[in-house]
This record gives sequence, C-alpha cells and structure tokens, in this order.
Amino acid sequence: MKRLVVLFSLALLAALPASADTLADQVRAEAARLLTQVTTATNTTKARPAAKPDQVAPALAADLQCFGLAASRLSVEIDQRGGPTDLRCIFRGMAEETDKQLAAASVAATGEVQAQAYARLTHMLKDAVDIAPAVGGLPTAKVGGKSANAQCPAARDF
Repeated sequence: MKRLVVLFSLALLAALPASADTLADQVRAEAARLLTQVTTATNTTKARPAAKPDQVAPALAADLQCFGLAASRLSVEIDQRGGPTDLRCIFRGMAEETDKQLAAASVAATGEVQAQAYARLTHMLKDAVDIAPAVGGLPTAKVGGKSANAQCPAARDF
C-alpha cells in the first residue's frame, strides 16, 4: 500500500511542472494581484498624510517578500537560459527594490512618506506586469549558461 501511495505521489509531482505556469507568468500574475493591495494601502495612507501610518499589513508584507523572491528566481532563470543581461538585471532590481520599499514603508514616520514607498512599489509592480511576458520568448535553459552572480551594469544620471 505504501508503495502505491509513493508511486502515485511521484506521478503527481512529475505531472505538476508540465501543467504549471512558467515562473514569468507567476511573477506577472502576482504583480497584478499585488497592485490592487498596494493601491489600497496607498490610498489609505494618502488620506492621512501627516498622521503616523498604520503598520504594513503582515499579509501584504509577506506577499511582497514572496514577489521579491520570485523576481530574484526569475533573474537567475533568465541568466541560466542565456537571456539578455538587461532583462536579468531588471528582475534582480525588482527584487532589491521590493525589499527596499517594504522596509521604507515599515519605518515611515508619516502617511506621506509611507505613500511614497507604496507609490514606488506600484510603479515597479506595473513594470513587472508589462515586462514579465518578454521572458516567455527566451530559449529553454542551456547547459553552461552565464553565471547568476554576474554583475548588472549600473546606469546613473547625475
């Protein structure tokens, strides 16, 4: 009986990746879902700009952290598939920006400051929705792809 359960479980696990969305699809869908939540949080904080803002909702914080992790994983996947450096760097930057703005929203002294962090998250999430589909056109993973630790070139306008 145990063998049968184990074989059934293995068969189910083997079938899941074939039916699952790609990581890029998951990142796009999660960004679209989070946009609604972040917009609601932004509107709440904008209503009281000078007041001490509410804490970032734990569920929103956890969802944003998951999004950041998925964006980071997508960056690695793009690199392993030999995708363009700029696309890899965009998703790596999204992961970093998510952490940075979530931290800023968490320690904001006023609603206005928290709303600014949420606005940056909103902009980034909109970009994720627009850009993630571009990953679908990349070739499948290739052996000996570029290093996931490769540096993203910094572009600065001072």
